[in-house]
Amino acid sequence: MKKSITVVVAAYNEEGYLERAIKKYVNALNKTPLDYEILIINDGSKDRTDEIANQLAKKYPQVRVSHNKRNRNLGYVFRKAVRLAKKNYITLFPGEGELLASSIRKNLSYIGKADIIVPHIGNPKLRPFYRRVISSGFTTLLNLLFGLHLKYYNGHVINKVKVLRKTRMTTDSFAYEAEILIRLLKGKKKYSYIQVPYYTEKRTGKSAALKIKNLIMVCWTVIRLLRDIRSEKNDS
Repeated sequence: MKKSITVVVAAYNEEGYLERAIKKYVNALNKTPLDYEILIINDGSKDRTDEIANQLAKKYPQVRVSHNKRNRNLGYVFRKAVRLAKKNYITLFPGEGELLASSIRKNLSYIGKADIIVPHIGNPKLRPFYRRVISSGFTTLLNLLFGLHLKYYNGHVINKVKVLRKTRMTTDSFAYEAEILIRLLKGKKKYSYIQVPYYTEKRTGKSAALKIKNLIMVCWTVIRLLRDIRSEKNDS
């Protein structure tokens, strides 16, 4: 059976970037052997993102669009995408299109070589110093708390849709991928994984990940994970 993937594009107020991003993703995916779809989820944007997304769905037959009435955040978007996905694998790409096309093709080429493909950023110096410090601290903390050895928890992870539909996903925050990785890698069933670098252009927009609300949600997610993993160990 031909390998297939749903590429989720989370879009919140991306009117200036979305068309360019989708064009890049379509061109990159067309150069792979994968059967694919691109699922744009407009997360309650207040600009013309919804209109642009609808136009892109008409232009490209591989593109579908779903709209959230209000902003629900990245974790909610991904859970929704898992429900809507029509392909075997799933990953999430940014709406501003910062991923390099060469990295997209390279990382997708690893599909089938492990259960989970875990990308980590290969050119971190393009990011502001404070973001690198926070990201490194977050990764180190999670590795210490959960006994893992991952290089990054917030990359564009490639997972099997059927596995995620059976996986508990609770957070709406930017820690959604960390929650998934920890639940899968620390659960009773053993999943194989490969860590691979990915490369980006310099980001022009500001990240919403460091907003107080998001940081609080991330903290609650980590606390919940510690409780759940401990409970599973006690039950085994």
